[in-house]
Amino acid sequence: MLKEYNNLWVFGDSFTTPNVKVVPENSFWGLAAKHLNITNITNCSWPGNSFDSVCHMLISMQEQYDWANDIFFIGIPPLWRLTIFDNFKDTRYTGYNFNTTTWNSDKFEISCHTGLQNFNVGKDKLLTIFEDRAWTETETLRTLFLLTAWLDSKNARYLIYNLSDPLDANNKWGPSDFLLPYCMKHKNCILFENTYYSVNVGVNRPVDATSENVWRGHHGAPGNQLFFEKSIKPKIEELFC
Repeated sequence: MLKEYNNLWVFGDSFTTPNVKVVPENSFWGLAAKHLNITNITNCSWPGNSFDSVCHMLISMQEQYDWANDIFFIGIPPLWRLTIFDNFKDTRYTGYNFNTTTWNSDKFEISCHTGLQNFNVGKDKLLTIFEDRAWTETETLRTLFLLTAWLDSKNARYLIYNLSDPLDANNKWGPSDFLLPYCMKHKNCILFENTYYSVNVGVNRPVDATSENVWRGHHGAPGNQLFFEKSIKPKIEELFC
């Protein structure tokens, strides 16, 4: 029998931001909510968001959660983004509450992220942490270990999925000896294959692609449907049904 859930929390970047190249009801997270008969969605996403910010919000907002009756969708944005202090600009961010019966929404301020902003590393070689993908991914695996250990201790119902390039399953070296196999085996994670980006490459061209050879971008309703059917739905049925 399908359990009833109160709320779906969604954390991520532009790939999960409402109305960025796909309306909420056709997004993979909207499709997931409908599949689970969840009436309420709280979406805490914005374009350019980093995984640091995702983790910061997820942890900082925990007093608002109903651990027994909520589900958490946690997206991993591209790894070349950082969260930094905004130098007293008082930058503010908003999230959205949706009712999946009407798809009406209301905005709310995400106060725990006030005064922070996201920075795209790009090709800045001064930030040597990002020069070698092997170490960047290992750091991400370390964060995922801590995140999953905390969520598991709360008996949380959650799914962590990669929105960008698949992580390297062969990234085996000293620093990843424990972390890599741990994350590869964790049933609540989609990290190394069937990511939002990888399932759409060669299948659904981004609606904002600048040329025929570009596959990075937002893949619209067809891309969201494919990611839901191929990656999200099987995990939903494994974990939550």
